Amino acid sequence: MATRRARKRPCRQGLHLRVRTGIRHACFSIFSALLVLIVPVEAWADKAQDVAALEAKCAQDREAKIKPLREAQIAKCKADAANDPEHCEHFFSDYGNGGRRTPRLFDDLPSCVAAAKARKALHDEDD
Repeated sequence: MATRRARKRPCRQGLHLRVRTGIRHACFSIFSALLVLIVPVEAWADKAQDVAALEAKCAQDREAKIKPLREAQIAKCKADAANDPEHCEHFFSDYGNGGRRTPRLFDDLPSCVAAAKARKALHDEDD
């Protein structure tokens, strides 16, 4: 198999450099481009994972606070003989998660405030 010969190209100072055209230059260019593209995506993915972890902690803390309140509402509903127990369970299953007219309960917990700030910072970074 024949080897390629390096061509001599003049440099600005009048010196000659040996330049090999071909696959090495192309591979280096592709590698550099991928490196430039992948590093920011990985950094953003790490931040997104951190935000997801904060939001999971918030959900866990909120559920711990809401669960006794939800069970009390279900028990109060079931105490009325006119109500079907299954209806009470279904109707209050999402108690505390907010709706059209009521805000989410316990969004002011420190873990929820931190998660909201982190989510906002992540979205602001995208813009």
